[in-house]
Amino acid sequence: MTARVLFAAYTGWQLHQLRHCAATHLGENNVPLQTIMAKTRHRNPSTAMRYIHPSTDAVAQVTEEHLDLGRHHR
Repeated sequence: MTARVLFAAYTGWQLHQLRHCAATHLGENNVPLQTIMAKTRHRNPSTAMRYIHPSTDAVAQVTEEHLDLGRHHR
C-alpha cells in the first residue's frame, strides 16, 4: 500500500488536506508567504494564498496586537 492510501485509511484525510493545514499553520505563525510558497512548491502567490485559511483565533490575535500598537502611538 502507498502512503497516500494508508494515510487516508487511518485518518480519513487526504494528503492534499494535510498540505492545506500545513500552509495555514505556517501562515498563522507569521511565516512569510515566500517561505510558504517554497514549502508548498507554489510559484504564484495567489495560488498559495488559497491554501491559507487563518482561524478565528489567529485573526483575533492579529487584531489585538494591532490595537495594542495603536495604543502605544497615542
